[in-house]
Amino acid sequence: MHACAYCQKHKIKLPIYSDSRTAISWVRKMKANTKHKKSSKNEQLFDLISRAESWLEQNKIQNRILKWETVAW
Repeated sequence: MHACAYCQKHKIKLPIYSDSRTAISWVRKMKANTKHKKSSKNEQLFDLISRAESWLEQNKIQNRILKWETVAW
């Protein structure tokens, strides 16, 4: 998500790689798919997730999001 925002801000149109299928899925769906319940211990984390989801809803991602195949490298 941060890479998407950085590339948009600086008009960089290169692919973004991630080794996390979960992260790629969250960005594509614009929604974090967590099973954790919000609590006082993880409130800050849920705030960050909410902000990221809001950013994704308000911005169009111009960069391709690709899977980094760690084993192949």
